[in-house]
Amino acid sequence: MTDISRRDRLRFRLSRFYRRAKAHLPEGLGGLAMGGGITLVLQQKVIEDLVEGVPLWLLAGLAFPLPFAAGWLVRVFRRRREPAPLPLPGRLPVPAARGDLIGRETEIKQVVDRARESGLAVVQGPIGMGTSSVAIHATWELADDANKQRYADVRGPDRNRVEPPLSVAQRVLRTLDRPPGAIQEAADATSHVIDALTRTKRVLLLDNVSEWRQVAWLPSWVPGAYILIAGTVSGELPPHVKPVVLGPLAPDAGRELLAGHIGDERADRGREAVGLLVEASGGSPSEIVRIGRWLARNPMISLRTLVDDLNRLPIGEKLGFVLNLSVKQLRPTAKQLLILLTGLPIAEVDHRAAAALLGLPSAKDTIDELAELGLVENVRMTRVRVTNVTRGAGARSTPSEAAAWRRLVGHFAEQADTYATQLPADEARTWFAIEDQVLLQVLARPDPVLKTSRALGRIADALEYWFRLEQRHEDRLRAAQALARAAEALGDENVQATAELRQCAILLTSGDPRKAREHFAKAAQLRVKVESWPPELHLEHAAILLAGGDQFTAIEAALVHYGQALPRGDAAGHALQGNNIAALLMRNGQQLDHGGWGPEARQLYRQARAVLFESLENAQRTGDRGAEAHAEELLALADFYLGQSFDAAAHLRHAELLYAESADEIGRARCLVQRAGAMLEDPGHRPEEVAALLDDALDGLPPAGVSTALAHLHLARLRPENSAAHREAGLAALAPWDEIAERLQVLKLREYLRAL
Repeated sequence: MTDISRRDRLRFRLSRFYRRAKAHLPEGLGGLAMGGGITLVLQQKVIEDLVEGVPLWLLAGLAFPLPFAAGWLVRVFRRRREPAPLPLPGRLPVPAARGDLIGRETEIKQVVDRARESGLAVVQGPIGMGTSSVAIHATWELADDANKQRYADVRGPDRNRVEPPLSVAQRVLRTLDRPPGAIQEAADATSHVIDALTRTKRVLLLDNVSEWRQVAWLPSWVPGAYILIAGTVSGELPPHVKPVVLGPLAPDAGRELLAGHIGDERADRGREAVGLLVEASGGSPSEIVRIGRWLARNPMISLRTLVDDLNRLPIGEKLGFVLNLSVKQLRPTAKQLLILLTGLPIAEVDHRAAAALLGLPSAKDTIDELAELGLVENVRMTRVRVTNVTRGAGARSTPSEAAAWRRLVGHFAEQADTYATQLPADEARTWFAIEDQVLLQVLARPDPVLKTSRALGRIADALEYWFRLEQRHEDRLRAAQALARAAEALGDENVQATAELRQCAILLTSGDPRKAREHFAKAAQLRVKVESWPPELHLEHAAILLAGGDQFTAIEAALVHYGQALPRGDAAGHALQGNNIAALLMRNGQQLDHGGWGPEARQLYRQARAVLFESLENAQRTGDRGAEAHAEELLALADFYLGQSFDAAAHLRHAELLYAESADEIGRARCLVQRAGAMLEDPGHRPEEVAALLDDALDGLPPAGVSTALAHLHLARLRPENSAAHREAGLAALAPWDEIAERLQVLKLREYLRAL
């Protein structure tokens, strides 16, 4: 490797300048046109009067920057006219409020009044009492403009587990057109919600909330906006929250609701029976609707006969009686779909997935039949979810159910493949935003079905691409762990090796090299011969060695193997290789610098910079923003070591911008730590300004890692009163390197922290 020449360096900067200039060419031309227009408008006499007595050199100096200043003004005014950012894909509209809600007029008014008084209203009640319907009607009363409404259904795909607060927060952020990858825990979303809603007159409705802890992170009040929460909302509510509790419908309202389904004439003929049916339903609107729909489909059934049958049953069996009658009347296809849906480990699927379960082109008529009887409900527009049905039908695994599951997994694999290739297009983002939790649940099935490992691998590949795009590293790890367990259970070593390797990469990103090494060892055992390793395995091997110690010869060998395994012409792969080679060179340079070999270290830093310029061009050519940002970050570090602070600051700004554009909070936070370190080198720095920068960085960094430890070291020196706490936090961030090889950087950081 040779040093980059001044000509190549100048060529790179001119290339960047050309791209930026081309992007702003209209503004520049506009400025020139404006400057020329001003000159033509001014009459010659006026000009002479203005310039009389002014030296010619001063006139030239004033005239030269005029077009550029005018162009800048044009750009400012254009920015002011730019439309608001487009909503993130995957946002769902508030369902329509269908007609009057019988028997709930008082509760709707209470919800509206409480929302207007305090900005927050909770609609609480058991399943089937109509909490969603009441909240939806209240939403439309508070804001009858759909553009002022934001809706999030927080039910997850796992019927046995409520969605965790972080998942709920991410779903809410997407609803508010904020990137879900911008937060690491639910509490981080509070400020985003306040920022998105303040003085917008919007209504945010969180529907089907099971437990208060799911939404406890929400702000208690947002000026100029309303927040509604609907569902069972179990758990202890804070004192300032006074929920509107929905109980059973009043008898008169229940009779009116039932009569609306069976007809007034039939209800009048069996007035006493109608009252008894409403009583048997427990005043639950959903059960009354179920009974009404079944009676409407069976006009020859006497209401009195149905009441007599109900009276002979114990109280606990009354509600299931009509349900069982409905199931018995189903057509074979509808009954089969109900059994399959009931036995699924996921709570809901879309209509195309339901058709895949049956092996049919469409399941619309079958779903409509089930929905008409209240056995399933259509949610999130085109998704189907089983209601309160006894799930014993899905307890036994039959050959037909196994075949249906294979069809479903194959369907999801095809869909995931198709949409992953379209990312980041809006349609693909919308699909993944709706389906990603379902796909995770498919991967996590406790008893994976035979002959599904390859399809599961394709699903996991698509999720990895999607979660990387959204910077959702916890979900990346969940998907990789689920795939590893499934592949191991199915005996597919190739898929398992891929999953173990993926876990290794994710754990390295989160700053845990010890666990990463364990997963790498598993992957290597599954691929015994080094010659059979795919390029990714060699790359992760190099990354493991870089993170875990200063074994320069072994790291270089791993990177050479990686380059040899890459397909010819893979510019993106070579960009990654170049970044890692540059990191290795700089690591070696640090060792030499520490040993007093300054000139030799500077030569390595210059070589690293030459490699990084080449990597940067490869990344830009392939559109790999992650590799481009990393190259810029490493270039800033190389320039810093070489004492070129101006160039280092420029590269660091560009890296920070690229990370921010791709919502990579960890990468952006590393840049903030590096920027804070550069500011500390300036004797005139302002300590609180640097400390604020480091506080911001810690919000985006994982709990462990070198950057986290470095941030705590800087803060301990800037804030001596809190040095003990930062010392402990910094040492804890280095804990993953305990009992494994430590590189010089880790050793020195540990030494500095202990000396505090």
